[in-house]
Amino acid sequence: MISIGNIENRFVVLFITLVFIVAVAYLDYITGSTLTFSFFYIIPISFLALYKRTTYAEIFACAFASSALWFWAEYAGRHSTNISIIVFSAFTRFLIFNIIGLLILYLKAKQKQVDALNTHLNRINQEKNKFLGIVAHDLRNPLGNIHAFSDYLINENNGKVNRELIDILTLMKNLSGNTMAVLDNLLDISKIESGKIELSLQSEDLISFIKQHIHFNQRLANKKKIEIKYRSTLEKLITKFDNKHLSEVIDNLLSNAIKYSKPYSEILVKISQMENKKVLTEIIDSGNGIPETEQKKLFRYFQTTSSKPTGGEKSTGLGLAIAKQLINLHKGEIGVKSSEKNGSNFYFTLPIN
Repeated sequence: MISIGNIENRFVVLFITLVFIVAVAYLDYITGSTLTFSFFYIIPISFLALYKRTTYAEIFACAFASSALWFWAEYAGRHSTNISIIVFSAFTRFLIFNIIGLLILYLKAKQKQVDALNTHLNRINQEKNKFLGIVAHDLRNPLGNIHAFSDYLINENNGKVNRELIDILTLMKNLSGNTMAVLDNLLDISKIESGKIELSLQSEDLISFIKQHIHFNQRLANKKKIEIKYRSTLEKLITKFDNKHLSEVIDNLLSNAIKYSKPYSEILVKISQMENKKVLTEIIDSGNGIPETEQKKLFRYFQTTSSKPTGGEKSTGLGLAIAKQLINLHKGEIGVKSSEKNGSNFYFTLPIN
């Protein structure tokens, strides 16, 4: 389908506009249907205004021709003797036709500005993602070395040097580890927004996969005397998912649940099969809950809640936003149900295929 803006020959557009005006005026003349065909004069004005290279002079000429031909149809077709009323009506139509044409030109110019701004913003966003990727990648390697070397020194010298030095090394290890986690998140954001993440979907047992992650995260939960429990009637469920990226989602949701759960509490992981060929995974904690006004913002970048981690842990506000993007790539859904002082239920669905 060819749009008006794609017609390259200006004379073709002007010719079509003129033919349309004459046709409407002729119909107006032979039928005497004043109201109907006065409205139809707007069509060629709009057609001309939508053309990408139309000038105001052409709009003015089109409005004048439409008004003049209407005057002819009114005066000659109905033999009206009240010439002043006809002139006034023709002039009114001339003004209205001009206003309509100019309004379309104005809106078209604004749309062009918006398109140019969107193009500019997209270019800036691409540069930002490229910058984030380069910085995160270049900083991660030296931080990884610091983290590994700190861990080595702690293991080799524990009990051999004073406790203050071990504490400093432990602090270095923790800080470098936390910073690497932030850089990993920035790398994920860069890849997601650049469209460079491609899922490698493999058929695996989702039940076994999630149980492994529960076992891994239980070590982290043990520091706060938290028990992660599992509940499901499903013994096995084979479906396709990306092992690496779904691991990020599950580990993020479990680590969040541990962060915001009180010591000596429980976290429940539930898996159930839905009727619409989807599987539902729920991670339910016993924390302080999330105010309803904050729940809609949770899955945006750099968003945190007024609820604080119970053990003084840090949060970047990136994990849930990344989890949402990764679940969307799996054609699933992610969300939260929560109320203050009653804990939170973070859940996600995946298609069974």
